[in-house]
Amino acid sequence: MKTVELNVLASSSSGNSTLLRMGGYTFLIDIGVNCSYLKRSLESLHLRVEDIDAVFITHEHADHVRGLEVFARNYCNIPVFIREKCFNEVLKRVESRNCFQILTDEVKFDNVKVSFFSTPHDAIDPIGYEFSCRDFCFSYITDLGEVTSDVKCAIDKSDLLVLESNHDIEMLKNGSYPYYLKKRILSSNGHLSNKDAALALLNSKIKKRNIVLAHLSEKNNSLEILKKTYREILGKTKLPFRIKIARPRDIVGLKVNLPPY
Repeated sequence: MKTVELNVLASSSSGNSTLLRMGGYTFLIDIGVNCSYLKRSLESLHLRVEDIDAVFITHEHADHVRGLEVFARNYCNIPVFIREKCFNEVLKRVESRNCFQILTDEVKFDNVKVSFFSTPHDAIDPIGYEFSCRDFCFSYITDLGEVTSDVKCAIDKSDLLVLESNHDIEMLKNGSYPYYLKKRILSSNGHLSNKDAALALLNSKIKKRNIVLAHLSEKNNSLEILKKTYREILGKTKLPFRIKIARPRDIVGLKVNLPPY
């Protein structure tokens, strides 16, 4: 396969799942949707669940593993890669264990290398992912309260990037959420705001980059405010970014050519 195909199948606090096709393999990141929705989404892309070569889990929160119990029971031949502490937590909800593989180091699928890095979030050992093939790198980075050095390094490397842009700070502060939840979201282990995500891109190494902004809050964000924030921060810099926005249950796709050998 000479292209990398990315499809964000769902992205919000109600469910997250992303499909990546790279180097002849089909990967799924998180199963925070029920398997019926997953099947329908894949069918719209002319794929079956059985076409998935491996699943990679970021952390144990329900909006990232909601469909994992049914998936593990019905598709036990598809490996699910997961960190050990996260696996121990998931076991409280999942009976079938055969498909799980504990992620301790990078994983290789022929010429595709999958590595991971820690993200600052209030979960048990949460991680982001890098998928690299030839000189091309895709990174998946959501559910983080701040941009750490590891996250910045992943952004700098990425030719293709899914990055959280969860909320507008003022909209959250003035919204209906209880104080404890606002405090959690705004903390360094919470979620990344529009402003902080845009600044992370502005301060990253300059390169041509395809970006999908993801995990938008349905109550503390809006397309209009998000676009305004990014125009204000990135608008005059003329950075070579192509940016798409993932709405909660819309499939957002990107296709990018791999570099020649």
